[in-house]
Amino acid sequence: MVTSPGGAVIRDILHRLADRFPVHVLVWPVRVQGETSAAEVACAIHGFNALEPGGQIPRPDLLIVARGGGSLEDLWSFNEEIVVRAASESLIPLISAVGHETDWTLVDHAADMRAPTPTAAAELSVPVRSELLARLADLDGRGRGAMLRLGQRRRGDLRALARALPSGEAVLAGPRQRLGAGIQRICSMARRRPDRPRPGLGRS
Repeated sequence: MVTSPGGAVIRDILHRLADRFPVHVLVWPVRVQGETSAAEVACAIHGFNALEPGGQIPRPDLLIVARGGGSLEDLWSFNEEIVVRAASESLIPLISAVGHETDWTLVDHAADMRAPTPTAAAELSVPVRSELLARLADLDGRGRGAMLRLGQRRRGDLRALARALPSGEAVLAGPRQRLGAGIQRICSMARRRPDRPRPGLGRS
């Protein structure tokens, strides 16, 4: 988050994140109004983008630039070119949450998304953990059910194929008949020539 370290904004965002999906939050403290505010906000956006993924200080997946409501003069820092350019150049997705729902600043148009309030920015940032777990459990149950039905269908297919195959007796019937016929021919031939000498034996 790029915001003031004091005040209700940071408390509201952290509280909402804790309710929905607790995550690790990095805060880059800045002034959100006054002469140095625009430079500090731009520096924070560039600073977060300069962090190396997987480094000692992890590069964030998302940035929230936040500030509570105020007058046009109070919010003017977020109309400054340096802030708008920093937001548009950010490689990290950025949510602008400046002011109340009716407040608009130029950084809202440069950001990837505008949230009407800082609390809404927290809601846009993360899902509801309990709902996500319920959804995952539902998908897991549907997947298991699909696998069970697939297994049952495959077993049915195998049973149908098995019924279509001939039985073992039917498979062996033909060779058995041919074997029996061959034996009968051999025996018949042997009975017709009883005086034929056996191989290797002469007559006495």
